[in-house]
Amino acid sequence: MVRTLSALAGALLALICFVTPVFPQDRGVTVEDVVGLEAFGRAAISPDGRWAIYEKRGPYDSATRFDLGQRASWTVTDLWLVDLRRPNAASERLLPGGRPGLLRGSWSPSGARVLIYRFTGARLEVGIVTMADRSVLWTGLTPEMPQMGAVAEWRGDNEVVVMARRDGDLPWLLRYYNASQTRTAQAWARTASGQAPSRTVVDTANRLPMAEGAGSLQTLVLVDATTGKGRPLFEGVIVDFALSPDGGRVAVIEGVAPRPLPTDEMSQSEVPWVQRLVLIDPQRVVRITPDADFEVAPHLLRWSPQGDSVLVWGRASGKSWGTGDLRTVNRNGAVTTVDRHGLDPTPGRAIDLVTGVRADWLGSIPILFASQPGSGRRDWYALPRHGDARSLTSTMAAPPDQISTLGGDALRVIADGAAWRVTRSGARRETPANGGLKAVTPYDVEAPFRLRVNAAPRQTWMTALTTTGGVEILTDARIQTLGVGGGEPLDLLASSHSAALVLERTGVSEALLLLTPGEARTLDRVNVGLREVALPTPTPIDHLDASGRPTRSWLFRPPLGSGQKIRGIIVSLYPGSASRGAWSGPLGLIYGVRPAILVGDGYAVLSASIPGSEYGDDPADYFTRSVDLAFEAAVAAHPELPADRAAIFGHSFGGYAALAVATRSSRYRSYIAWAATTDMFGAWGEFTPANRAAPEEGFMMLNQQGWVETGQGGLGESPFEASQRYAKVSPWLAADQIHSPVLLMTADMDFVTTSQSERMFSALSRLGGRARLVTYWGEEHFNWSPANIRDLYGQIFDWLETTLAAEDVTGTKPRTSGSTP
Repeated sequence: MVRTLSALAGALLALICFVTPVFPQDRGVTVEDVVGLEAFGRAAISPDGRWAIYEKRGPYDSATRFDLGQRASWTVTDLWLVDLRRPNAASERLLPGGRPGLLRGSWSPSGARVLIYRFTGARLEVGIVTMADRSVLWTGLTPEMPQMGAVAEWRGDNEVVVMARRDGDLPWLLRYYNASQTRTAQAWARTASGQAPSRTVVDTANRLPMAEGAGSLQTLVLVDATTGKGRPLFEGVIVDFALSPDGGRVAVIEGVAPRPLPTDEMSQSEVPWVQRLVLIDPQRVVRITPDADFEVAPHLLRWSPQGDSVLVWGRASGKSWGTGDLRTVNRNGAVTTVDRHGLDPTPGRAIDLVTGVRADWLGSIPILFASQPGSGRRDWYALPRHGDARSLTSTMAAPPDQISTLGGDALRVIADGAAWRVTRSGARRETPANGGLKAVTPYDVEAPFRLRVNAAPRQTWMTALTTTGGVEILTDARIQTLGVGGGEPLDLLASSHSAALVLERTGVSEALLLLTPGEARTLDRVNVGLREVALPTPTPIDHLDASGRPTRSWLFRPPLGSGQKIRGIIVSLYPGSASRGAWSGPLGLIYGVRPAILVGDGYAVLSASIPGSEYGDDPADYFTRSVDLAFEAAVAAHPELPADRAAIFGHSFGGYAALAVATRSSRYRSYIAWAATTDMFGAWGEFTPANRAAPEEGFMMLNQQGWVETGQGGLGESPFEASQRYAKVSPWLAADQIHSPVLLMTADMDFVTTSQSERMFSALSRLGGRARLVTYWGEEHFNWSPANIRDLYGQIFDWLETTLAAEDVTGTKPRTSGSTP
């Protein structure tokens, strides 16, 4: 019997809106578990090894607002402190008596002070904590959240340079999620009052769209950590900055003009600003402009250890990033091009916001990760000013693309399962070959691209993980094992030369452990009541893909008791990725639709492999054949699966693929497409909601058009040049070929605009098909409100119960064959 959503309101909705089958095992995770999860965040150990601080988030559904995307949890995040010099010291709040909303910043060079951030939901502010007396000095500055580089860098223990917002407003990355509704409400209010015009104006000429108002400006401020007073150093559109090791110069990448739309190939992640390098003398606030006119890429800004030169990747104006060069700029602004001796450092795709060259310094010599012409192998090369390039990693079977640490005249990396020390004369392995060591860097979800790939810590020790889950600290003198060894691999949050903070998981509960030589001590726990909650273990399904190559899909099955049956199969699609449901922390369970929750309601979930990124002229055919092969292999390997009760689910590009399959196949009884593109013409040209309401913050035309032409859309050309191809790959224009029920879910803040789903719903309605359109208000590409997360699963389960029933609701029996000709 078809249930209506109105019957699921109130208290029943708060209890998940559906009955979960009881299986003879530790119970599975539910939606209520997910929206109430606590979590550990980022951590850091002070440079002197005295203190450890870590972020701890309260229950997710206790946040004070949910229109900030994944950062909604900042409002219930607090900072905790551990004194590592006191044996068995307990964790305590960094600022006792304060309110949650505290976030970790960076330590000063000695560890005497630490930068923190206070978020109230309406304001973000920089604070400085002095560890001697645990006092905090609030600066009144609102930090920027740069997409590419640093927000703050210490200049000794008593001064810190902060990139602050001049207007004091929340950074755009926070406001992005609610900008549309806020601006729209303000515009409606102006119209209602009749006292002021309410409109936005945008112009374009010479491929350069421009908004009527000015965008945000940033200020570099030198803050006295003892008084809290700040002195401005630079103001403008600041993309990134880096302070020299001696504190004598600040290298600034400035956005001097918006970048016009290209005339040739689009890049989804092209740099949005024309960027120039500026050097600042902080003592006298003198601006030094380099003596050559070149544009600086956003992913490399690395000072030499001596602080006499900064290493950048630059290109001539109007040229592609791939034609650029590695350059050094000395502290007086003189530019020198580094001789690469024909080495190719490009990463195999266009250089843009998310892809760049990898380079650093080995003493006073630039080093570059590159390949010889015609060679597929990439190595680290030293590039001395006089002499030939020298490979530093040629003795490694698989050189790493990232340096672990730099110290003195050597760098350290993990390669071939071993630790290596690399000097100008070459590499020396320091641990046994194929010892199973793995490189590990504490992951910082807020760290921009440059700080993750081109900012190796300058220290003489390195952290590595062993195959048995242990943590090792490697120095010139010794290899020191932390903890007691054995067990499952641990997630590293922070490390020092003698300690580490790691996470250990039991069920959906996490324990924060302090590892020291020969000891593992539990400091804190989250989700203690969920230690018996089990996540499903996937089964590999090996098969051939649509091109005849071996591939692997993953099947999640509910455990069956006596007389119990699987309610249906949900085939989850995302071209280029097949998920095995790997644990990625509590936050990873909150957004999206997770197999663990679907399995908990009695459904099997097949994450179907659709490998590759080139789908030919008929992606719908490729997707359908790929899904059918995965589905047939799963059913053949597991006859208990109900092959006649299968649904297709996809989100984002997966939703597009799901609808593409729906236009070609009647094998699957039902389709669910969330945040799906249905019309490539619209995806290419429509504004996103945030840009429509606040165009002065930057247009997303590059992102939208780049996605369609050279990103996942892969159409290669604009709609003016390839209108027939755009029509062929738009599921909306093939809606008359869809013969199964379709659930469409969308959100008014999503960059995949609501009109994409509305067009498909309108078409199916006109054609007499069975469809449902669910629009979430105030949500973006994922749902973040706990109530909306609950409702999303309620909608999915209601739809599956309706459309996978024994009787065919469409009036025609689904065919058991695969593709429709």
